[in-house]
Amino acid sequence: MSASIRLALFDMDDVVYAYTRADRIAHLASVTGLAPAFINDRIWSEGLETAADGGAFPTPELYIGSWRDRLGYPLAVEDWVEARRLGMRLIPGTLTLIERLIAAGTTVGVLTNNGPLVHAYRETLAPDLARLVGDRFLVSSSFSTMKPDPRIFQRALERLGFPPEESFFIDDMPENVEGARAAGLSGAVFTTPAALEAALVAHNLL
Repeated sequence: MSASIRLALFDMDDVVYAYTRADRIAHLASVTGLAPAFINDRIWSEGLETAADGGAFPTPELYIGSWRDRLGYPLAVEDWVEARRLGMRLIPGTLTLIERLIAAGTTVGVLTNNGPLVHAYRETLAPDLARLVGDRFLVSSSFSTMKPDPRIFQRALERLGFPPEESFFIDDMPENVEGARAAGLSGAVFTTPAALEAALVAHNLL
């Protein structure tokens, strides 16, 4: 008989919040006067964000410094945070499922490929989610690797105190769910809240 699931671990972007990079870049462009294409190239196309997600800039100070260096602009942390916030829209149906899981006695956490500023400002960026998961809001940069590497799931579960066979992972990217399964977790690929609800019911979580 398989172990019962006690932990549901959620991705954040495009699972709990719809994320639109263009909206984020538009605000950065308005603040800095830099062209949106330049911002996209320097931060994303050239790999800065991927490196940051993997732990290359482990503190908020190093992270915002990397942005300033790449953009050639003294970007304020407050402007970075506001741009990130404007790129996020709550998916109410997912939040409702999280609330139902908690009410049913399941522990809920977050594991997102993001850097230290998302963690530091999680209550500003994702207030509804942060309120529900508390200190179980984990970002990849603190583990020196990122999804889909199976090691990040192992390290996250060690921190949270759950074995993989009692853990369930939800992400919109199939390769990340495969990484979780390789680490011994169960999982589901997120498409819609209704489809996720069906998967949670199938795993006796709701």
